[in-house]
Amino acid sequence: MQRSPLEQASVISKLFFSWTGPILWKGYKQRLELSDIYQIPSADSADNLSEILEREWDRELASKKNPKLINALRRCFFWRFMFYGILLYLGEVTKAVQPLLLGRIIASYDPDNKVERSIAIYLGIGLCLLFILRMLLLHPAIFGLHHIGMQMRIALFSLIYKKTLKLSSRVLDKISIGQLVSLLSNNLNKFDEGLALAHFVWIAPLQVALLMGLLWDLLQASAFCGLAVLIVLSIFQAGLGRMMMKYRDQRAGKINERLVITSEVIENIQSVKAYCWEEAMEKMIENLRQTELKLTRKAAYVRYFNSSAFFFSGFFVVFLSVLPHALSKGVILRKIFTTISFCIVLRMAVTRQFPWAVQTWYDSLGAINKIQDFLQKQEYKTLEYNLTTTEVVMENVTAFWEETSLLMMIMGELEPSEGKIRHSGRISFCSQFSWIMPGTIKENIIFGVSYDEYRYRSVIKACQLEEVAVSLVVLWILKKKSTPDKGNSTASTNNSSPVIITKTSEFYVFYIYVGVADTLLALGFFRGLPLVHSLITVSKNLHHKMLHSVLHAPMSTLNMLKAGGILNRFSKDIAILDDLLPLTIFDFIQLVLIVIGAVAVVSVLEPYILLATVPVIAAFVLLRAYFLHTSQQLKQLESEGRSPIFTHLVTSLKGLWTLRAFGRQPYFETLFHKALNLHTANWFLYLSTLRWFQMRIEMIFVIFFIAVTFISILTTGDGEGTVGIVLTLAMNIMSTLQWAVNSSIDVDSLMRSVSRVFKFIDMQTEESISTKSRKLSKDGQLSKVMIIENQHAKKDGIWPSGGQMIVKDLTAKYIDSGNAILENISFSISPGQRVRFQHCLLF
Repeated sequence: MQRSPLEQASVISKLFFSWTGPILWKGYKQRLELSDIYQIPSADSADNLSEILEREWDRELASKKNPKLINALRRCFFWRFMFYGILLYLGEVTKAVQPLLLGRIIASYDPDNKVERSIAIYLGIGLCLLFILRMLLLHPAIFGLHHIGMQMRIALFSLIYKKTLKLSSRVLDKISIGQLVSLLSNNLNKFDEGLALAHFVWIAPLQVALLMGLLWDLLQASAFCGLAVLIVLSIFQAGLGRMMMKYRDQRAGKINERLVITSEVIENIQSVKAYCWEEAMEKMIENLRQTELKLTRKAAYVRYFNSSAFFFSGFFVVFLSVLPHALSKGVILRKIFTTISFCIVLRMAVTRQFPWAVQTWYDSLGAINKIQDFLQKQEYKTLEYNLTTTEVVMENVTAFWEETSLLMMIMGELEPSEGKIRHSGRISFCSQFSWIMPGTIKENIIFGVSYDEYRYRSVIKACQLEEVAVSLVVLWILKKKSTPDKGNSTASTNNSSPVIITKTSEFYVFYIYVGVADTLLALGFFRGLPLVHSLITVSKNLHHKMLHSVLHAPMSTLNMLKAGGILNRFSKDIAILDDLLPLTIFDFIQLVLIVIGAVAVVSVLEPYILLATVPVIAAFVLLRAYFLHTSQQLKQLESEGRSPIFTHLVTSLKGLWTLRAFGRQPYFETLFHKALNLHTANWFLYLSTLRWFQMRIEMIFVIFFIAVTFISILTTGDGEGTVGIVLTLAMNIMSTLQWAVNSSIDVDSLMRSVSRVFKFIDMQTEESISTKSRKLSKDGQLSKVMIIENQHAKKDGIWPSGGQMIVKDLTAKYIDSGNAILENISFSISPGQRVRFQHCLLF
């Protein structure tokens, strides 16, 4: 990795995120590799963050009878969290001041107030400066909060992994790998994405109080009519939120059940295939998926109505705020347009920001409590080390065991109900279950200890690995010579599009666009329901096909995949398809329609403004295309960096007894931190480039608003109504278009999950292989590889009295390009004969 320019960047470069320029340009010109990614700052390393949080958590455990993980997190991150929260509040306050200047500008066009006309230009300058100040406050604040959320996730990841290595065997028997993956992938991601919204739990009420004071000055008591509508709406949203939480809690249990079984199937896929259990396992998982999807649909419909309430509430809030005042005292245009601007901000605070903040705190505290419960589970106890003895000593030990249980008790994995066990020296352990850690042969032999050349060579010779190494080198050379162009064609294919379009996936892409079209054509409050329903149906079908592909994939394909990567597809990516993608696409469509309508109205009123709109749209399209070249590659690298984290977790759990017996926990913690740091480098760079893009987009919008403001002031003459409409809609465009831009980036990012799912769907299956193998060759003869089935066994009423197996010239490989593990093997098994193959017994 390269050294990060952030370390030597100036204050201006950090403020405007200009230090990300080189990586953006490089990603635009060529494909990014892992070596192009910048190193993370030392403050973001997993070693540093885990040490800080672990120290505070140990302090919490030692000082209190009822320790709270949130107290340890507060001592680590609270002051920086509050600093960025204050910056965020100051940026939000500028939204409340902008309508005041807007009202003064409109008032200057009143025929009876021509004295203030001379200061209209200065009011316009002040309004534009407020937008610039808001930009300089909000973007560093949001980035800082995302950065803190990332650090919290890293620290908690490490703390959970260290605790996993210490858990007692009794606890581990009750926890599946799927549960741990779900805890890490689904819960901890909430800190990354939601921490920027957490401050609105106190910012939104303060902003509502400020806005209501300003509205009272304009409309007196009638201002509370609009607030009453928002309060009723927020109560309605709170009821929907409680329903959604109930569905989500019920659904979380079903997701956990599905992931537990999926994890068990993936870990024991060889047994599943040996006993032909693919269809039974698929049916079992799909039944759980059906129950889960019923709750998913209910939660999605509730979220849809919650989201729709925001878009349809604006008119009623403004209308009911202005109407009572207009009927009793009359109203002037300045008050109408100022009230519209205030209500836009008020609606966002009451119906979006505050409910989102409450949901964020609910989810975050729930995740913290789950992690806290996990961190307080029972740990295994190491045996008492006694230098006075040279053997294992058992004193008055009472226990109920088998042969394996006795060995586990000697290792400390199980505890005796009575008595003590002492030992001195080192314990050597060889599990009856084979376990190899991911890495090279050398890394598996050394196993984290210092390198000893003589001992390493002795192990190589004793295990006869020299011949294996020579064979692998020869095979690698032959493979490189025979298929030189295959890698290039694959690489070029992967670069072509963020969503892989194959024969299998064309139907689902068409399905998505049909849902979008339905949403655009239908009218009324329910127009988004077809889209949400269609996308959840797509998610259902994608999960079914991906599960079928994985279960029916040949072992040669599965041997090349990591269990953590497969579980990541069934956990995180399916969760994105179920939860985030439907509502994100719905919001994006609504926002785009709002922006198009506002731009059209402004352009009709002031044709000159259309001249400013065209270059802004062109700049937006070009900038987005420039950014997406790099962001898509960074998201791909981030996804690839996430899988090794879960793969290492799965590997550690499978070989936990071995690494404990040899005392290699620190070494495996180091490997886990390396995987975390690699993922952090990609994720931090993605966050930084995303903020660079969003800040440039807002710069373009600020320039557009400056042009609109001064064109309106200089060309509208005495028409206060025209300038009011133009500036009010321009302010609405400013906020809505930036939201639409963020949604478009989110949609593109979320579609990466669809792409990864399609890669699994399009894997070659055993069915296609067997179909090809049974086809007749050109000369009319059967292919060399064939299976002859006993047709008599398929007839009703006939059961074979004896079984016989004949194997002739069998050659088998783990992967198609690998060495043969069995070559030209021939044997027969007679009826009633028993044959033992290492760990299995054939009858």
